[in-house]
Amino acid sequence: MSHLILVINLGSTTTKLALYRDLSCTYIKTYSHDKGIIKLDQKAQEEIRYQIIIDFLNESNTNASDIDFVSARGGLLKPIEGGTYLINDDMLLDLNTRRYGEHASNLSGILAHSFAKNHGIKAVITDPVVVDELCDEARLTGIKDVNRKSIFHALNQKAVARKFADSIDQTYEDLRLIVIHMGGGITVGAHLGGKVIDVNNGLKGDGPMSPTRAGSIPVDALLDYLEDTNISHADLISLVSKRSGLLSHLDSADVEEIVSSIKEGDRDKEQVVSAMVFQIAKEIGAKAAVLKGQVDQIIFTGGLSYSDYIIDSITEYVDFIAPITVYAGELEMDALAYGAYSVLEDNRLLKSYIREEEHD
Repeated sequence: MSHLILVINLGSTTTKLALYRDLSCTYIKTYSHDKGIIKLDQKAQEEIRYQIIIDFLNESNTNASDIDFVSARGGLLKPIEGGTYLINDDMLLDLNTRRYGEHASNLSGILAHSFAKNHGIKAVITDPVVVDELCDEARLTGIKDVNRKSIFHALNQKAVARKFADSIDQTYEDLRLIVIHMGGGITVGAHLGGKVIDVNNGLKGDGPMSPTRAGSIPVDALLDYLEDTNISHADLISLVSKRSGLLSHLDSADVEEIVSSIKEGDRDKEQVVSAMVFQIAKEIGAKAAVLKGQVDQIIFTGGLSYSDYIIDSITEYVDFIAPITVYAGELEMDALAYGAYSVLEDNRLLKSYIREEEHD
C-alpha cells in the first residue's frame, strides 16, 4: 500500500512544501515571504504559516484527510544521533520554548505536529542540524570545560551520501566519505560507518569562512577585536554567523556575481575567494586525515556547488585524495520524504526524543 506524505521545510524567508507518494514527489512549491512576515517572532508566524499549508493542499487538489504522514525539517533541539524521530510532547516543548535557540526551522516541527494532531496521524523529523555523532577526539578541545558542538547541514549531507552510495550499489554505512555542503554556511563532514564522526560547526565560528560566516578566527586576534570594538556578545554572534566571510570583505554574499567580477579581472575579489577556497581545501585535508587517508569519495553539495569556478578551484587542491562527485543544490525535501517512508516501511527505525531535565 502506498503512502501520501506531506513534507514541511520552513526557512527564515521561505516555506517549502511537497507531497510525496512514497518516494515520488507529486507536487512541490516554495512560498517566499515578505518582510512583514519575516520580522514576526516564531509564535506570531504560526497561524500564517499553517494557513499556507492549507492553501498548498487546496492548490494541489489534495484533501487533508488523504495525508497519511507528515515529515518536517528538524529544528534546534538537544544534540541527537542521526535518524527519524517522532514529534512527541518532549520535542514539542523544547521547540515551543525555544530552549536551544530560535529559528524558523523550529516551526516546521510545530506546524507538522499541529497538522498531524488535527488529522489523527503522526509527524516526524529527520536529521536536524543538531545531529551529533562526533567521536570523542573531535569533541574535546585544549580547554577542559570547552567542547566542540556538532551543528551542520546533517539532512543534506546524509542525503547526498546515501545517493552516492546507491549510485555505486553500495551502502552508506560501508563507505568512507568526505561531504562538503557549501551554502551561506559551509560544513565539511567525515562520514564513517554511517555516522559523521567529525564536522566543523558551520554556524558560530569553526572551519572555513563562507559567504556570510566567519569560520575559524585566531583567538588572540578575536580578543583584540573584542577589546577594540567593545562589541556585545549578541552582536558578536550575529557578526560571525550572519555578517562575516565574503560579505564582510566584499560587501556581497552573491557568489555568482563575485565570480563574474573575478572573470572580468577583479583581483581584490579573486584574493578573498581564493582564501575561502584555500580554507575549504584545508578542511577537506583535515577530514582525510581523520579517515586515515582511506577516502572512497569526496562529495560536494549545496548552492555554491553550481559554480564551476569554485569547484574547479577546490579540486586543484584535493583531487589527489579521492575521486570527486558534485550534487549541486540540496536534496532536503527528498531526504525528509525518505525518512518518513523508511519508518512507514519499518517502524523499528522510528526513534524517540527524550527531553533533558533542566537544572537551576
